[in-house]
Amino acid sequence: MNQNIVTETSKNIRALARVSLQGKWKMAVIATAVYMVALMLPAAILDVIFSGKASASLLSSLYTILVTAPFTIGYSIFCLNLFRRNECEVAQVFYGFEKFFKAFGLYFMMCLFIFLWTLLLVVPGIIAAYRYSQAFLIMADHPEYGIMQCLSESKRMMIGNKMKFFCLELSFIGWALLASIPMMAISGVITFTNPALAGFGSLVGSIAYFWLTPYICVAGVAFYELANGNLMPGVIECEPMSFEGETFRSDVEVHNNEDENKEN
Repeated sequence: MNQNIVTETSKNIRALARVSLQGKWKMAVIATAVYMVALMLPAAILDVIFSGKASASLLSSLYTILVTAPFTIGYSIFCLNLFRRNECEVAQVFYGFEKFFKAFGLYFMMCLFIFLWTLLLVVPGIIAAYRYSQAFLIMADHPEYGIMQCLSESKRMMIGNKMKFFCLELSFIGWALLASIPMMAISGVITFTNPALAGFGSLVGSIAYFWLTPYICVAGVAFYELANGNLMPGVIECEPMSFEGETFRSDVEVHNNEDENKEN
């Protein structure tokens, strides 16, 4: 992989995500629902079954720790295929379990490195989190890579790109706050009624994220493709962006071209 500095604005990257999701929203929402339900529902069931016992939170936490990595790899595979216009299907969410131990090892090492940096100060820990933020996508894209190679490639890829990725994530804050309103309301009511059902409350309240999560994740894939050089931005302002022979135009590019046509 070559070193590439991402220069596209967050607005343009989000536009690429929307273009990729056109005609694919239904599948993306279903895949996201499967992904989130598979992560949250069993943990919520364990909390109910073992309600009032000390083992309840331990078992639900253990489940979450074990399955987060393979599900994240699987969801990354789905989003990569969707963005690249390859064949994608909901079942790809489970593909990470084919390399369970490697996925879990990557997750463990990421958490370890971030934790060690956090021992110094909070800020170094945050920087470390962004340094290794592309590791799951790299493993999904290159399953032949080892754990440390994925971490090293992510570290190299994010040199000069950490602030750009931070700004991209920050650009979704309005949508995230809006989606959090029903989650906090529903979760709060259910938890107040029966604390043992807190997990179910969080799941039901997260329905808005079934639409927001694929938007954020596909935008993350667009950033990844720019950072690894697969997606090349136009050399001149308002020049279309090309990807494997296909053409994508950002919102700014489209508007500028429309204005030119009106003037003519």
